Amino acid sequence: MNAKRCTTLVLAVLVMAGMMMGCSSVTQGRTGKTEVTPLGAGKAMQVWRGELNDGATEEQVLEHAQNWLAGAKKVKGGENLEMYVKFPVVVNATGEVDLLLILVAPTFKEWGRFWDAYGDSDAADQEVTSQEHIVFPNSTMWESFKVNAAGEAQPADSAAAGATIGKGRTVQWLKCELVGDATRKQVLEQAQKWLAAARTMKGGKNLRLFVNFPVVVNAPRNADLILMLVAPNFEEWGEFKDSYGESAVRDVEKAGEKILVISGSAMWEAFRVEDS
Repeated sequence: MNAKRCTTLVLAVLVMAGMMMGCSSVTQGRTGKTEVTPLGAGKAMQVWRGELNDGATEEQVLEHAQNWLAGAKKVKGGENLEMYVKFPVVVNATGEVDLLLILVAPTFKEWGRFWDAYGDSDAADQEVTSQEHIVFPNSTMWESFKVNAAGEAQPADSAAAGATIGKGRTVQWLKCELVGDATRKQVLEQAQKWLAAARTMKGGKNLRLFVNFPVVVNAPRNADLILMLVAPNFEEWGEFKDSYGESAVRDVEKAGEKILVISGSAMWEAFRVEDS
């Protein structure tokens, strides 16, 4: 993803989740009135769909990602970049993708400053090296918001790079379509209500939720938005799903169907990358 190649790749991670990316939040004030961070204040999130070359391993991908991020943080505008790698567990399309690589910047300004300076950087050289194991045929750009359940502290951030494969976070990725004239503000408010209810359930106390709105996509129809639900591990996610059917969160979800509908989903194992 050399800048001259229209950003075909950067090494970095839907999620998951996140997890993952600390994004602008939706909170509830002391008066009980919902307070939504102004739209346009979300984080810049670029997502690459990756394909592994024959013989390449997940460990090699994580190593390349770590080396790339170390170089990227030395580039002007790259000091605050975050990177995530997501490997598929369950997807609902054959040949969907071998992995997702996610690059997150605090603002679109910092993202732009980074890409302006990227072409001659060490990170660009590292990208060329990585092509021995992995290629990225396309990418999309999103504006990402982290949802906070009203009146609750966020769970501790426990996922770190360098974790053994099989020890990543569980990320459920939900493609959604807006209904009628539904607005982003309505989506964020509904997401807050859903997360507050989900946190009261078995397996739900450590859940995180992110709402991602598209900025640039390279397909005629991708999604109006992506919801990204993140659990610390598959056991907690499974416990949450086991208790989901007749729960209060289902009632919140039914009310939300007036705003959006889920058109597809996938499950990922997500690793946060740390620069070496």
